[in-house]
Amino acid sequence: MAHPGAPRRFQRVLALAALLLSASAAAAPILMQPLPGATYAQGRYYLIPHPYAQVKADIEQGLAGKDLGGFRGRDDSGPLSSMEFYWAEIGARHQPALKQALDQQANQAADPVLAKALAAGAINRDEHDAFRAAIARQPDYAPEQIKSLPFFSQPVARWSFQRERGKSRRTQSDYGTVMDLSGLTGREALTLVWHGGTDTTITRHFRLTRCMVGVTCFPDPHFEYNSQSVDHADPALDSYLDGLARRLQALPEADADRLMQAYFDAYARGRATATQPVGPAPAQATLPETPVSGIRLPADEADLRRYDNDEWRLLALPDGSLLASGGATQRFVPRAGATPAANGPRQGADAAITREDTAGFGLARALKIAADGQVWALGLREDDGGRTLLAWRPGQRRAAVHALDPQLPQWRIDDWTLPAAGGVALRVGDDLYTMTPQGRWRQRHWDASLRREASDTLENALPWVPSDAIQFGDGLFWGGDRGGYGIDPATARVVASVRTATPKLLFGSRPGNWALAVAETPDGRRLRAVDLGTGQVRFDLETPAVYYTSAAARSARGRLLAVSGADNTVVVIDMAQGRLLANLRAPKDYSVSALAFSWKGDRLWIYARPVGNNDVAQLIAWDAPADAVDPAQGRDLPDQIRCGYSMACR
Repeated sequence: MAHPGAPRRFQRVLALAALLLSASAAAAPILMQPLPGATYAQGRYYLIPHPYAQVKADIEQGLAGKDLGGFRGRDDSGPLSSMEFYWAEIGARHQPALKQALDQQANQAADPVLAKALAAGAINRDEHDAFRAAIARQPDYAPEQIKSLPFFSQPVARWSFQRERGKSRRTQSDYGTVMDLSGLTGREALTLVWHGGTDTTITRHFRLTRCMVGVTCFPDPHFEYNSQSVDHADPALDSYLDGLARRLQALPEADADRLMQAYFDAYARGRATATQPVGPAPAQATLPETPVSGIRLPADEADLRRYDNDEWRLLALPDGSLLASGGATQRFVPRAGATPAANGPRQGADAAITREDTAGFGLARALKIAADGQVWALGLREDDGGRTLLAWRPGQRRAAVHALDPQLPQWRIDDWTLPAAGGVALRVGDDLYTMTPQGRWRQRHWDASLRREASDTLENALPWVPSDAIQFGDGLFWGGDRGGYGIDPATARVVASVRTATPKLLFGSRPGNWALAVAETPDGRRLRAVDLGTGQVRFDLETPAVYYTSAAARSARGRLLAVSGADNTVVVIDMAQGRLLANLRAPKDYSVSALAFSWKGDRLWIYARPVGNNDVAQLIAWDAPADAVDPAQGRDLPDQIRCGYSMACR
């Protein structure tokens, strides 16, 4: 869903995109609108320390000459608020009183909104203080704040000239602007002269047919016209204005650029948004591939945990066994033997796995486990297909069934978690349902509108970095807008927040102080780790696992992270030291479907299935180095996500 503030930023975004394209020009061009409301165009500029009327009259006289005939003048004088977005920033840079007034406007607009959001729990105190500080530092301002100041409502003298020459197939458009900057910069006399040009070529091709994309082509003789435009200034106009600038002693280019520095800072912000600074990659990002294989599972795994079922889960249990949901929920119990482990010799390695049925689960899907070993499952009743909530412990004969709250729309549960106080919490849109350990249900409403209003006050202060649901496994419902925020399901209030400038965070560890995203960079797709304390990027890792990412798992306190993708690739990263521990490859023609770390933190389990179901699934064990073991402590438990063919990890 698009951000609510996007439409009013659209013109600014287009201008910044054009700035990026013009960054390589030899001179110091700037972008302006040849006519009010027109698309920004690139052109050369001069700052002339003479009154506007004198410079305008001089140019009018020059354009009337025989070498520069055909220009039409136009009076574009008007309030500064209706002109290019960057003039307010330039004015604030040169006039401290104006900047103070703009800052006061921004604070007055934001303070009541942030105070209301804080009182309602839509933001927490840390966010409130951080948001106010960001607004105090914001480099630009909302259009409504600019328009409300009398300074920007005063008319500014501005005159433009245009000329179009050529035939129907090729035209040359020349344009320019003369603008009074004396009041804006606080100088006695300063006039901007800007000009540019566009060469447009139209080509015509005769076509016998017309095609509808994705449908068909049909006979329809017609001419097809294509237009291509390039920046091209008229040499005569360029020479005339260059001579005028020398004659009127225009400011040297370096001095002019300093006066326009706020403009170039706006360009730099656009570039910084497009290319966020990145920390170093893990030191051993080119570890050799290590082939691994494991214990072969029964042939019916292909039906119980189908390749196209994104909803089944693999869960590690405290006793070292595993629980897998799907067509049947079953427990995998490793049996010790003398056979070497898949990734090297190991005494007492597991030689076999016993698969045990667990009664009462029905068609279970998602699985979660509490610190006391209580397993919770979301599933479907076999009789009528309705949603059900199940509870089970190892050794328990049958899973206990808990009825869902009658008010809960069972067909669309967006997220669920296990709160610190026990029980279960479900999220359906902005409604939060919690069930106590005693089985009592309670519903609370999360006021997302207040959160959006608070976020909108930061439109010019912080980037928009949305995340639908970040899985931290800490009992909170997490999302992201100007940063990450966690909602307590028991109170429907934000109780935790993290900084980030990276959108689409999907997984992480608060004790480990990191979050994970699949990021698109100028160099390609990367696995991105973000520091939750600073919001900065720890590293971008280039790995095959970033393509078709299927699963991710972490150890209890986030020391180890495993990610699978590109069919049989699994990478294991030591997040504490920022280094790659393992670059694993499941057997050829296998695809990794699920990952899970053990509670002891010493083993990673890999569930791999054959591509095309030409063989049987395997359960592979990889043992962590002794100095990287990360066992469960208190409520800090191992956690994992599955993506499969869904878009959850895209």
